[in-house]
Order: sequence, then C-alpha cells, then structure tokens
Amino acid sequence: MTARRAGRPMAALRQDLSPALRSFAVELRRRRAESGLTLRELARSIELSPASLSRVFNGERLMSEADLRRLTSSLGLAEDDTRALELRLRQARAEEEAATDSRAAGRSDLHDHLLVLREESGLSLREIAQRLEAAGTRLGKSTIERALRDPAPALPHALQVAEALIGTLPDAEREPATQGVLRAARAAVTPPAVQDTSRPISQWDPLDLEVHPALRPASTAVGQTLPGYVPRAHDRALARVVSAAAEGTSGMAVLVGSSSTGKTRACWEAVKPLAPKGWRLWHPVDPTRADAALRGLDDVRPRTVVWLNETQHYLGQPRHGERLAAALHDLLVRPGRGPVLVLGTLWPAYAHQYTDPPAPGAPDPHPQARDLLAGRLIPVPDAFDQDALRSAGALARHGDAPLAEALAWSHAGRVPQFLAGGPELLRRYDTSTPVARALLDAAIDARRYGAGVALPLSFLTEAATGYLTDSAYDGLTGDWAVGALAEATAPVHGRMAPLRPLRPGPARERRDPEASPADQAFRLADYLVQVGRTARRTRFPPSSFWYAAYAHLPAGDLFALSTAAFRSARLTWANQLIRRTADLGGPVVAGTAALYSKAALTERSGDLEGAERLYQQAAEAGDPLALFRLAQAYERAGDTEGVERLARSAADAEGFPPLPDADPRAGEGAELLYRRAAETGDPHALLRLFRMRERDGDPVGAEHVALKAADAGYAWLFNFPVRWPNGLDADGTITPAFPEPDD
Repeated sequence: MTARRAGRPMAALRQDLSPALRSFAVELRRRRAESGLTLRELARSIELSPASLSRVFNGERLMSEADLRRLTSSLGLAEDDTRALELRLRQARAEEEAATDSRAAGRSDLHDHLLVLREESGLSLREIAQRLEAAGTRLGKSTIERALRDPAPALPHALQVAEALIGTLPDAEREPATQGVLRAARAAVTPPAVQDTSRPISQWDPLDLEVHPALRPASTAVGQTLPGYVPRAHDRALARVVSAAAEGTSGMAVLVGSSSTGKTRACWEAVKPLAPKGWRLWHPVDPTRADAALRGLDDVRPRTVVWLNETQHYLGQPRHGERLAAALHDLLVRPGRGPVLVLGTLWPAYAHQYTDPPAPGAPDPHPQARDLLAGRLIPVPDAFDQDALRSAGALARHGDAPLAEALAWSHAGRVPQFLAGGPELLRRYDTSTPVARALLDAAIDARRYGAGVALPLSFLTEAATGYLTDSAYDGLTGDWAVGALAEATAPVHGRMAPLRPLRPGPARERRDPEASPADQAFRLADYLVQVGRTARRTRFPPSSFWYAAYAHLPAGDLFALSTAAFRSARLTWANQLIRRTADLGGPVVAGTAALYSKAALTERSGDLEGAERLYQQAAEAGDPLALFRLAQAYERAGDTEGVERLARSAADAEGFPPLPDADPRAGEGAELLYRRAAETGDPHALLRLFRMRERDGDPVGAEHVALKAADAGYAWLFNFPVRWPNGLDADGTITPAFPEPDD
C-alpha cells in the first residue's frame, strides 16, 4: 500500500502552552498523522482557512465544538474519540481563554500565512537561507526567524521569505498562496476598512444562501432552479415575524427541523416580500461564521435581514457564541438600530442543546443563547400535511415537474426530503442488486454502531459476503466487488451517490495514480445513515461484519463497535474488539469512569433514584455498562417499575412514540399492540411483551422476545449474564461455555 502524503512535519509546540492546550494539540496532531490528510485538505473539508487550522494544531487558538465535530468527521473518528477530544477542548478553553485572547491580539494574517507556508515546506531556517541566497538574496537565520515570528515590522524580509517558501509548493498552489500573502501584507500596513457585505435581497441567489437545489426531472423547465413553494403552518408563523419587521418592529425567528425539511427555503420565501421595500440581506460567513457575525454586527443597518443559516455555527462557537447571542439581543431591543430581522435554522438536537436548562449543579454553557432563542423557535415538520399535499398537487397539475415527481415518489408526505435528493438515494438502496445492497448494509451497520465516515473498501467487501443469501453467494464471480461498487457509487441524478469515495488528495494522485482500489475509503450518504438507523434497528450484523471490522477498521471504530456488541450481549466479540483496540493503541475506557463510580457508590447507599440519574448521565456519555448495572440493581430490589421506567426512557431517547396504555391482561389486543411496536425495536414494547409471555407461561416466546431485544441493543434490560452467561453468537444463538481444560 502506498502511504498518502500527510504534509511535512509540523512546527514544534511552544514550551509555554498550558498542559490542557498542549494535550489537545498533541492529540489532534496524532489523529491527523493517522489520517494521512494534509492541512490544506482538512481545511477545505471543514471550511476553515489553512491559517486558522494551523493555529489550532499549533496550540495558538481554539476551535468551536461544531468545527471540532466536522474535523473529527473528516478524520474518520468514532463517537467516543470525538467526545474525548471535546473534553480536552473544554479543559483547554478553561485554562487558556485569557492567554489565547492576549496572544491573538498580537498576531496578524501575514504571520498565519507564513506559519502555514513554512509547515507545508518543511524547511529549516538554514534551508530557507540557502534558497534565498540561490535567488540572490542573503538573509541570516536570525533575520529570517524575526520575519517569521513578527512579519509586519520586517515586511520586506517577510515577503522575501514568503517567496522562498511558496517556491516549494506544487505549481497549482503557488498562485493562490501568493495572492493570500499579498492580501495579508496589504492588511498589515493598511488597517482594513469596515465593509458592508450586505446587498439588496433581490441581488441574492437562493442557492448562495444554502437553499437546497431540488431534483431536476427531464421535464423541468429551463431556468427553473427551485420547485414551486407550498406554504405550511410554520410559514404563517414566520410571516407574522417578517410583517412586524416590515412595519418597524425588529424580530427574530429560528426554524427548527430535521435535515432537508425545507427550513432554509422557508426563510428565503419569507424575506422575498421585503425586497420591493428596499431591504438588504447580510450573510456572515468569512473567515468563519461566528467571527464574521461578531465583527460585523455593529455595522448592520436598519432594514437588514441577518441570515444565520445553520445557526449552530454561530451560537455554538465556544469563544464567540455567547458574546454573539448577547450582541444579537442588543441589536433586536435597541430602537435606534431597527428595524432588523434575524433568521436562522437549527436541527432539533442543537435547539435542545441551546435551550434546555442545565442539570442542577452542572455548568451552563449557553445562558445567553437560551435567552435569545426563548419564544423565537418555530418548528418545521418532517412531512407535508394533507393541506400541503393538496396545494402541492395543484402546482404539479399546472406543470411543476419537480413537485410532480416528488409527490409520485415520496412517502408519508416527505416531499421536502425527496426534493433535496434523499429519497432518491433511498430508492436506489431499495432497488439495489443483492451484492450492492450487501455493501450498503455493511456500511449502514458500521455507521449506526459508531464507526467513522471513512470505511475502507477492504472492510466493506469482506463484510458484505455475510449479508448475501446462500443462492446469491453461490452466484458470485471473481469480480463481483467491482460491479457492486460501481452500482453503489453511481450518481443519483448526477449529484449524489449512496457511497462515494473519499478524495485521496492531489499529492497521492500525483505519486501513485495506480493505487489499489482496496486501499480506498468510502463514505455512506448521510441520508442513508439516518434511514438505516431505523431500517436496520433490530438486525444484528453477521459474523463476516465482525471479522472484517477486526481486520480492517481503526482502533476508534473498534471501540465503538465493541460497545454495540456488549449492548447486544455479543460478549465474545465485545472482548475481542476491546483487546484489538488496545493492541492498536486506541482507547479502551469511555472516559466516564468517575461518573460511573459515583453512580455505583450512590446505588450502594440505597439511593436508587440518585443512582439512576448518574447512570443515565454515564450512559449518555457513552458508558455501555451504566444502564445495565442500573437495570440489575432494580431487578435485585424487585423494582419492576424501575426497569420499565428505564425501558420507557430508552424508547423516548430513540424517538419511539409513547405506547398507548393497554391492560396486559387484555389478551390478544394488548399482545398485538406490543408485538407491532416491538417489531420496530421499541425497548418499552419489547419489555412489556416479554413480561406478558412470561406471565402466560410461555418461556419459549419470552426467550424469543429477549433475543430480539438483544439484536436491537437492549440486552441490558433482561439481565443477560444470568440468562446467557457466555453471551450470544453473532447469529443470535447462545454461546456455549468453554470446555474445561484437561488436568
């Protein structure tokens, strides 16, 4: 296998970094080295400048938790690794915020450019001096060091050093780097004037404001970039806020809904009536969203729409989010600043994160955001209701081809998702050949169990064989994987694909264009990840999946999979994957040991209610033992209601609708109700059905329900060490005891 270029060695970390900041930077560097990605590739993938990202890796600035999530996703890290890095980031922020602020005040963009260029070149001071001398310029190492450390006072020398460093870059990267250095040099000697980056609403293209482009059937009219719009209940609520702003009262609204439900499109449709009234729109994005918003908010004019799409990138930014929330509140309440209109969008998880009050005694990271968002959230449903479907049907009958296709192919009113392309991916998945479907199912299982986005082809092809029926497996040819991969990566309407290769980067392409496809990693479409979590909720992967994971996945992924195996009572695989994780140098502790120990002490003191709260916190933080231990404690205490409460809590967390109250003694009606819910993997229904069959003297039926619950990851509800002392095999059979060794 040819190793891909990960960039030249990074500069040594400064000795005066705080312990927490050094630990965070060291771990990031290690993860980047393991990924094989260059600094520029990572910066492009997470929409940060290379200079900003370089300062993160060098311990000179902190990043937001949202940006860290995007970074860990690009690095292919598992959820547990991401949480561990988030903890390090919070500790670093607590220790370094004041020091970071003071350092940032003395830095310049030119310094950042030079820092990146030197890292990419890997040149020592002596080598830089040699390159300069070869070009006819003689500078000593001390002069070069001063120019790199503080370039503004030594601008001519700094530009000469920059020219020498740019000369080491590939041809395609030299011109952008040169332009960046020149812009930074001009800024170093001329303080930038504050510029109004807003413009009239009529001059904006909705696609530039991140409105999803719709699917384009062949019959779509030329020039039709968006389908007709169907107003719904949230549009009426939003229109009231917009109308008040038009009449002189500043306002804010944030639409809350799942991916591809039409939130951003609704905001765009809402502001269009303001265009004839002379309103402008400002969309702060550069250099980062939160930075741009905080810097430019004081210059927002009256009759301006402040466009904060993906609001988590603004309010969730650790250093600026709370300051920005306070500044937005001030903008809205000051009569002299208005009227202005602030619009944003959030996924439900982010809305809860910013608005839910903290637990008693816990830190409160978002008080300003919570105050700002109070009363300003507007929910957006996932699906069209009947009125919306009738309106969409009328538009379709009058020639709106995208809506006509969406209505023809969408299910349960999920028209917006189809228009954004997601359901087309689902259709491709549902109609795949058995071999392509096997690849996709293996990818879905890996992602729903916590593996990172980068899935090696070697893992997918080896895992896929166990998903095939005997007849499909017998029909495999020697090149079956080539055809299956071609099908799974074929574009959907030219824009998306169920699986897509992760870009290897220009350096690897230049060095080894003939690299084996088996070395390549692929990413499953996010929509299929979301759909697959539900579709495969009750299906435990076959043995081939676990053998392939053991052989081909990195340590972080293996730790996440070991947790999933434990929750499903697959003890043999849980233990093997933990050992493999340790062998690869990965984490074998979820980072919740202190919380778990406190919960155990609370339980032993007799305070089951307090223990339940602590165990729940530990479980939410990724500890696979926490809920299991709590369920055992309730069983020992004979508290069947406590176990049921845990099951109901797990069902709520997974988004299952509440079970209607039904008398378990009501016979067939109650059993039918529970059985239907249990088929979807509802842990509360599984527990009720299990108890019903035990009460009716049906141990075989009860065992069947318990096994189904284990497949769905809820073995902890059934005290499985007593029921299955050695756990279960991958196929769901009870693992036999190991034979006693001969004397």
